[in-house]
This record gives sequence, C-alpha cells and structure tokens, in this order.
Amino acid sequence: MNSRIRYTVILLAVLLLAVTFAGCTSDNVPVASQNTPTPAETGFIAAANACTDANITVTDDVGTMHYTSSPGCIFTKTLVSLNATETQEMKTILEGKSLTCMYTKGNFDPRLVTSLVGGMENCTGDLKDDIGNLIIFT
Repeated sequence: MNSRIRYTVILLAVLLLAVTFAGCTSDNVPVASQNTPTPAETGFIAAANACTDANITVTDDVGTMHYTSSPGCIFTKTLVSLNATETQEMKTILEGKSLTCMYTKGNFDPRLVTSLVGGMENCTGDLKDDIGNLIIFT
C-alpha cells in the first residue's frame, strides 16, 4: 500500500473515531466502545479526579502517551510516539504534541486517558488542533 493511500486510511480512521466518540449518553459516557483502563490508568484517573499531582506513561496499540494531573485540576496529555507502523508523515504531525484541559474537582473525564480523542472538547493545545485539522481535511 503506498504511503498516500495509507495516510488517507489513517485520516479516515481518526475521523471515524471522532464521529464515534461524539455520540454520548446522558451521563457523558461514549456510546461507542471505550478502552477499559488498566489498574495503573485507574489509579491515575482517581488521582486526576481528586486534582492531585500524578503522572503516568502508557504504551498501547496507538503508541506511547504521557499524562499528568496537578492540584489546580489541570490535565496534560502528550503523544510521545506513535506505533512503529504509522507513517512518518503522521508521526511528524502528531508526535511530541500536547493538549491541556482544566476541569472541576470530582469531574475528570476518564475518556481523556482511555481514548485518543474522547473528552477533549474543553481542552486546548497543538495535539487537539492537529487532530482536528486531520479530521477536517479528510
């Protein structure tokens, strides 16, 4: 598969994820499948929900993500690296990019940890902008 076709397929997949996670139930949980958090992620989510200092680095099928939370109820997600099978173009666009979200204590959205795009509606940063641009220009 040439790189242009692969790039288009990846962009379509990101778009599909965004559309899928846009549908939510009344309690703001995605209707579509959501990754089940690992025990370490569950601990991080609890710490973020309490607005305490915490950080975790997670590697999964997408790649490696780094998450931090702080006492000011500020969450940061950084896409450290994409899976080795991703195109260099996609890596150039997304790797090293971050987004930052402010939230209310006790109201942390776990989708920020369990999905690539879920929960980032109230966030800002290069990662959010670049994912949004990929979706728009697909």
